[in-house]
Amino acid sequence: MSRDALVVGINKYPFLKDSTGSYQHLTTPASDAEAIAQLLEVHKNFRVKRFPASIIDGKSQVDPDKPFKTEELEKAILDLFLPETEKPPETALLFFAGHGLRKQLRQNLTQGFLAASDVNPGKIWGFSLRDLWDILQQSQVKQQIIWLDCCFAPIWCY
Repeated sequence: MSRDALVVGINKYPFLKDSTGSYQHLTTPASDAEAIAQLLEVHKNFRVKRFPASIIDGKSQVDPDKPFKTEELEKAILDLFLPETEKPPETALLFFAGHGLRKQLRQNLTQGFLAASDVNPGKIWGFSLRDLWDILQQSQVKQQIIWLDCCFAPIWCY
């Protein structure tokens, strides 16, 4: 049984500011993601792809200082759930730790996003949770696991 995982931990948000103008960088997503990646590899026999990654001490690790763009996140999610191979993995797991954003479309209608490093509300919102849902519906992966450690993740549940 093949098991693939995409583990994302984004700390850097150079364009995301709060109402006071302070940058909204995070401190723990990358280390949380690396801990999850190691657990999945060692104890659950997953093949893990880390993002954003760097080679540290000779092995791939989630890099807390490296940015990760929305288009890179989209490609990694597509590669996980809609691989261009004849046989997809039996199980695919997406772990995302970072900012989540919510865009108000109308009074009772919101859209959720996984925020990559290039988010800049009003211009780039991130990877749409609606797009994630569409990808999962098209995927041939039998066991799909989505693990979101971000604000507004419950929007996706509705």
